[in-house]
Amino acid sequence: MHKGPPINEFSLAQFVISIRDALLEQIRERDLHSIYLLMFLHVHNTIAGVLLEVSGFLGLLINGFILYKIVVGRIFGRSFGRIWISRAAAHCLESVMFIVFIGPVTLIDPIIFDTLLAQRILHSIVLFKAPVWISNLLIAVDRAVMVSLPFKYKIYFSHKRTLCLIIWSWIFAIGVAIPNVIDPCQQTPLNSSVSFYADRPDCSLAIHLFAIVVPMALFVGTAIADAVALYKLYTLPCTRKELDRGVYSPNRAKELRLCYMILTEVVVLGLLTLFIKLGFLFENHLLNFLSTTFLWAMASAVDGAIVLIFNTEMRTLRANQQHKVETISSLQSKNHVPSSI
Repeated sequence: MHKGPPINEFSLAQFVISIRDALLEQIRERDLHSIYLLMFLHVHNTIAGVLLEVSGFLGLLINGFILYKIVVGRIFGRSFGRIWISRAAAHCLESVMFIVFIGPVTLIDPIIFDTLLAQRILHSIVLFKAPVWISNLLIAVDRAVMVSLPFKYKIYFSHKRTLCLIIWSWIFAIGVAIPNVIDPCQQTPLNSSVSFYADRPDCSLAIHLFAIVVPMALFVGTAIADAVALYKLYTLPCTRKELDRGVYSPNRAKELRLCYMILTEVVVLGLLTLFIKLGFLFENHLLNFLSTTFLWAMASAVDGAIVLIFNTEMRTLRANQQHKVETISSLQSKNHVPSSI
């Protein structure tokens, strides 16, 4: 007995599968729509876009001014200044991302962020965030070495070694960015309704843990190095009085301000990170947006404002070379103090 061609059974199976896929797609779209209704970014995208644009321009303006003061005003030494230039440049590039991409896309239609290309561009922002974290660590270690091992400071932070450290910091940032750009599965603060720490089945566990552990480790390392520098600075006067009897004295007040600046940055950026990661807990749409996406956009501007507050040399438009931050090693040469360098 003829049972009919197998092609009919195959077609029926295909039809059932297509119906199932269509229903799943409708459910997925409905769930996404319900999530978007809970997000200020999607409900009030014009206001959100304007706020993100303003944040980007503030970050670019403040850090651009800092970059100008470092390059033109030469308020820091050559090697130390290079670390600051790398840091300010990374902040400026991060701010440009909000000006030319994140802000405009939010104004046009935030759903565009769900496309693969937009996600890859969005995740490339880590290329500019990582150098800032590493630069903060290098600045703290630089100050710690300067006050702890003044006679070897120019050996450990010579022009060539400092330049190599800066280059390696950007290479590290590229290495961090590549897997995130290839497979942009990590949560970002744009999705303010979901915890950043929420594990995603489509994302590598290694990448997820890396995104959590690395910034935290850099923050802790920066805080430890800065604590060492502060401890040495507070014990330095007694040591110099006993060993040197006042032959020379470093600009202690300026170094203390710099160390307290680094400590303030670690604390403030740590608090910002905490709010950004846990801001999804706010039920109010506006508070939810302000404590996640908006703080994420404002991080560069806040960091730059802290630098301006603690560095009095940057509060003028004049390019004045008399305010250059000096190290113990440079003061040794001025006072003709013997050095092992």
